[in-house]
Amino acid sequence: MNGLVPGLLVLAAAALVTAVNVYFPFTDLVPLIWVGAVLVAGLAIAAGVRQFQREGVMDPAVEAILPLLSANEISRELVQPLRWTKGWVGTPSRVRIRYAAQVVDDDPRFVEQILGALERRLGETYQVRKHDPRKCVLVVEIAPTAEPVSRDHQRAVDVVKQIIDPSASLSIVEEEGVVKEIEVKHNVGPRMSSPPLRLKIEKTINAMLPGRWRAKWDLEADLVKFQLRPQMPDMIKHTVPGAAFGLNHASYKKFMIPIGIDEDGIVQHWQPSVSPHCLVIGGTGSGKTSFQHTVLTHLSHAGWRIWVIDGKRIEFTGFRDWPNVELVGARVEHQVRMLHAAHELMEERYSLLEEGKARLEDFEPLALIIDEYATFKARVQRWYKTVKPKGAPAQAPVLELLSDLARLARSAKIHMLLGLQRPDVEFLGGEMRDNFGARVSFGRLSPQGANMMWDSFAVGVAIPRNKRGRGVTLNAESLPVEIQAYYTPDPAKLERDEVEEWAHLDTLRPGEARYGRSMIVDPEPSYADEDMEVPIDPDYYQWLAAKIGPFDPDFVSVVTPPEPSNVISLTSRDRVRFVEEDPDDVSDDTASDSDDGYLGAEEGPAADLQVGDLVAIDLALDLWGVIEGIEPDVVDDEQLAIEYRDLESGEDGLLTVADNEVLTYRHPQDA
Repeated sequence: MNGLVPGLLVLAAAALVTAVNVYFPFTDLVPLIWVGAVLVAGLAIAAGVRQFQREGVMDPAVEAILPLLSANEISRELVQPLRWTKGWVGTPSRVRIRYAAQVVDDDPRFVEQILGALERRLGETYQVRKHDPRKCVLVVEIAPTAEPVSRDHQRAVDVVKQIIDPSASLSIVEEEGVVKEIEVKHNVGPRMSSPPLRLKIEKTINAMLPGRWRAKWDLEADLVKFQLRPQMPDMIKHTVPGAAFGLNHASYKKFMIPIGIDEDGIVQHWQPSVSPHCLVIGGTGSGKTSFQHTVLTHLSHAGWRIWVIDGKRIEFTGFRDWPNVELVGARVEHQVRMLHAAHELMEERYSLLEEGKARLEDFEPLALIIDEYATFKARVQRWYKTVKPKGAPAQAPVLELLSDLARLARSAKIHMLLGLQRPDVEFLGGEMRDNFGARVSFGRLSPQGANMMWDSFAVGVAIPRNKRGRGVTLNAESLPVEIQAYYTPDPAKLERDEVEEWAHLDTLRPGEARYGRSMIVDPEPSYADEDMEVPIDPDYYQWLAAKIGPFDPDFVSVVTPPEPSNVISLTSRDRVRFVEEDPDDVSDDTASDSDDGYLGAEEGPAADLQVGDLVAIDLALDLWGVIEGIEPDVVDDEQLAIEYRDLESGEDGLLTVADNEVLTYRHPQDA
C-alpha cells in the first residue's frame, strides 16, 4: 500500500529524534513530536489504504478501456480519475483519457465505446465534458440524473446521438408531451461541414421522428437546431390590403403578388419588377386557375391594367366586368388581336424611350394573363388556315411574338403570366426559361416535367393527391419549396347561396376602377359583288387592324367565325370505322411506356437505382416511392440509404438496404 512506507518513515524519524535527544538533550518537545508522528503516519497509512481501494475500483475500467486507446505503453496515466464522489472510496466522477491519434479516424464509435465501458465497469452513466481531438484528450464525467422522459424524447436522443455524435449534448423542448425542438451541441464540426451529409441527417431525422422537421445549422459554433414544422393548411383564402396600393413607379418596383405559404410558414411572392414573367403549370383540378384568379384580383386591387387571353374560353368569364380588367379574349381572333396589341404597345413604348419623349416611370404597368397557351396555339394554327391571305407566312405571325414579349416587355412595364397544363420545352429550355424567372407548379409532375421545371426528377412528383392548391415555387434563394397557394373563388362558378364565398370576393374587389372594360370591334366584312350579297370574311391582317374601344353591351358581332377547312362534319356514327387491334402490335407491358411517365417494372440490385426512379416500398400493398437521393448510410458504410417520397401521400421516407439487394423499380421515360 502506498501510504504504509511513508507512515513507517515518519515513525522512524520520531524514534531517531528521541534517541538523539537522550544522549544530546536539545528539546523538551519529544512527546509532542511522537504525537505528531503518530498522527501523520496514521493519515498516510489511511490515504494509502483509500488509494489502494480506489485503484481496485478503477482498475477494471482501466483494463476495459486500455485496448481501445491503441497506446504503445500500458499505463494508469492514460486513464486517470480527476475527481471522486463523496464517501470513503466513492466513484470516479471525472476521468481524463489520453489516446492515440489514429483511434478516432479508425473507429468513429470510439467515444461511444469508452462511455459504454465506463458504465459497465463503474455502474454510472457518463457523458463527455470535453473532447480535444487535436490533443487526443477526452474528459468524461458522471451524467446528471435525468428526470423520467417521454418515449418520443428518448427516441429523439437516441436517433440524434446515433446519426450525429454519441458525445453530443442535447437540449429538448417539449409541449404537452410532443417534442418540438432539439438543440444539439456536437464535437464533430469538420464532419458536419459536408452539405450532402447535413442533408442526409435532415432526411434521417424526418424519417425516424414523428412529424416534419427542419434544421438550422451553425457550423462555427458546432450547433444544430431541429424544429418541428407545423402542418400545412389545405386552403388559405386570398386577402388584399384594406387600402388600394399606390400606383407610382416606386410602389411598382416594390410591388409583390402573394403566391402562397410554404412549409416553413413563409409567404412566397412574385415580384414582377425583379422577375418580369411568371410561368404556372398545373393539370385540371390542381388549383392553377384559382392561382391565376388570385394574381388577377391582386393586380386589379393595385390598379394595374389587365388583359386576359382565356385559352379555355370559360375560365375568366366571371372576371369580364371586374374593375381594371380591360380585355378578356375568348374568341381566337380576339386573342390574336390582343397579343398583337400588347406587342404594338411594347414597340410604341420603346420608341418613346428611344426618342427621349418618355421615361419608364411615365408608363403604367400592364399585366397580360395567357391561360392555356398550348390550347391557344393549337386554335391559332387551325384558324390561321382559314384567314391566311395570299403571300402571308406559312405560320401565323402571332406565334413569334411571345418570344419578343418575354425578352423585351419587361423594359416597357409589360408582364406576363403564362399558364400551361404541363411543362413544355418551348418555355422551359434556353432563353425562354431564363425570362420566366418566376415559376409555380401545381399537382404532381411527371419526372421529365419535374426535371424541366426544377432541374430535378423528384421535386414536385410526389405532391399529395387531392390537395388543391398544393404545389412548388421558388423561394428568395431560388430554391424550390412546397407551398399551399392562396385561394380565390371564381364568380362564374359560385352558387347564389354561397354567401361566404361571395363575401370573400367582395373583399377582393377594388373600390374604384382606373381602367374601364374594353372590347375588340369586329372588322366589317367586304363583298365579292356590287350588290353586297356575297360577303368575304376578314383575313388575318384585317383582324390585326381591328379597333379596340370601350365596351358596348349592345354590340353584336356581324362576323360568323369561319369553320376550319380541315374539319369534316360527321352526321352519322356509321361514318366512323373502328380498326381492330392487331395482336402482333401489342408489346409487352414491362417494356412499353406507361401513361404515368415511367417505364415498366424491373428488378435489379439497389446499386443500379437512380434519382427520379420509382422504387417499390411494399409490393404487397402496392406502395411506391420517388427516389430523391442515394448515399452511403451514415451509420453503416456498407449499406445504401435511399431517400424517397411516398407516391401517394408525398411523405418523406428512408430505405436502408445492401447495395446488392434486389429491388423492384421503374425508370422514368426518356431518362
